[in-house]
Amino acid sequence: MKLNKKATALLLGLTLGISGTAFAADGADSFSDVPQGHWAYDALDYLAKDGVIDGMGDGTFQGNRTMTRYEMASIVAKAMQKGNLGVGDQAVLEKLEKEYGSELATLSKQVNANTKAIKDLNAKTDKFKIWGMARVQAGDDSGLQKETSLKAMGGNAWQNHFYNGDYNNRFYMDLEGQMKINDHAVARFTIEKNARYNDKEYQVKQRVMMGEGGKVVSKAPFNNGPASWNGGGWALPLPVSGELRDMPNMDTNHSGAISNIWVELQLGPKHDWYTNIGRKWNGIGMQNLLLGGQVDGIATYHPIEHGHGWWMSAQYWKSSSDATQYTLDYEPQYAPLKDEQGNILHDKDGKEIPTISEYKYTGYTVHARRNPINATLDFWGPLGKYMDANVGYTRVVGHKYQKDDGSGIGGDGYWFDTTGFFNADLAVKLFKDFKVTGSYVKAFTNEKSTLGHGDRDLAVRMDYRGTDLNKVGSWGLYAKWMNLGAFADLGHDDEWSTREPTFTNGVRGWYFGFKCVPAHNVEWETMWAPNLKENFTYGSNMQVKRHILRSWLDFHF
Repeated sequence: MKLNKKATALLLGLTLGISGTAFAADGADSFSDVPQGHWAYDALDYLAKDGVIDGMGDGTFQGNRTMTRYEMASIVAKAMQKGNLGVGDQAVLEKLEKEYGSELATLSKQVNANTKAIKDLNAKTDKFKIWGMARVQAGDDSGLQKETSLKAMGGNAWQNHFYNGDYNNRFYMDLEGQMKINDHAVARFTIEKNARYNDKEYQVKQRVMMGEGGKVVSKAPFNNGPASWNGGGWALPLPVSGELRDMPNMDTNHSGAISNIWVELQLGPKHDWYTNIGRKWNGIGMQNLLLGGQVDGIATYHPIEHGHGWWMSAQYWKSSSDATQYTLDYEPQYAPLKDEQGNILHDKDGKEIPTISEYKYTGYTVHARRNPINATLDFWGPLGKYMDANVGYTRVVGHKYQKDDGSGIGGDGYWFDTTGFFNADLAVKLFKDFKVTGSYVKAFTNEKSTLGHGDRDLAVRMDYRGTDLNKVGSWGLYAKWMNLGAFADLGHDDEWSTREPTFTNGVRGWYFGFKCVPAHNVEWETMWAPNLKENFTYGSNMQVKRHILRSWLDFHF
């Protein structure tokens, strides 16, 4: 192998121990603070000009001072890690390695110690991770305002319904954590908090019974009670004060307490049975049409061997979104019966004839509509290059309910006459950046709805492009049409509030949305639903119109 003249001269000089002045012609000025006096400085200068070393990274050897041997050794060690060096460069490094051998050995021990410390620290931090999202949200929703739309229908129907304002003007935080148990098991939890800043949107129903002259004679919690009693009536619900609107008992799922806790396991000989046990948010189907909410139970997910990308899941669960209702308890108050002239009437035995003068509120009884226990088998995967599908069946395997006490409220719940549900989804990528997803749910039930198809859910969503939190400026558009029945889903906690106001028997209409990423890990979304049609109470034929305009910023961390 032939060496160039410069490399040959350098090797000869190093071998003979020539002083640094031999390299003065090259100018030892690659580092502004290197004095020309020791052969090692000129050797480093040579390597710097060849691009093998870069000193401290700022064009110096760090200050106008004599470098310590450990600093010199550190630079040499860094240079030794580079590959594809020329023969001359390699020879200089070998000479420097001998010069600083003891320092390099010390540095190696320190590096090993630091590496172990970093590994131990990573193992500890890997045991606990936390992430989440904070939201600022504002908008207008006619379904969360006063009972104007129902009042327009006439009669007193508006007095028997109340509204929830959980989703419009609020600050929201979703905090999620993970604790590692071992290589195949973690414990998870979520904490959710709603902070509302518009008192008028969040109301607790407080029925007020009026006596003669509009005098309040008793108060009671919300209820589907009669509209009038003995010439009196029921006043509108009273708004919650700013002090009470964020109390935990107003919103148990978003109160700032731990809302979900579960474990995630990787079971089986290949650790590919991904299993969740506990309380968590769960969805079934591509658009979560059958289920999209908090559940208690167990679910396992498994890739089908030789299934060409298909998966299956088996789940045993119950939605935790049970409904609670109240009946008011009254005792009749008696007074003597009088004729038109005000004279007390008596029976044949001369006793005063009693009559009911009013009803006195004595309390209320709580009734629970418990959701059923279900078993689900679900399959999903690709159908060719441009289509994906999902199909599943859910069987109602048990009911947990409070027996009907004769009031007509409570009892077996909404799904007592329901045996199961079928769900199917199909997503098609029609062309680049454009996808259409259709979803269908059918309930096998004897429950009847007088308005719309209570046993069926339909949804079609179109998406153009989409967002990526790591790509500032990315954006997407969507449009979604839904026609939801009263009995075809088992629980929802969706951000669009498609199941509100309470007692809604489904909703039908279009939703349009835009989202973008204005900054790293920040997503802005605006949704508009101009003309929704909602059915009130599954046993009636009342239908009201609703519009929603809502915008929110999500800050992910």
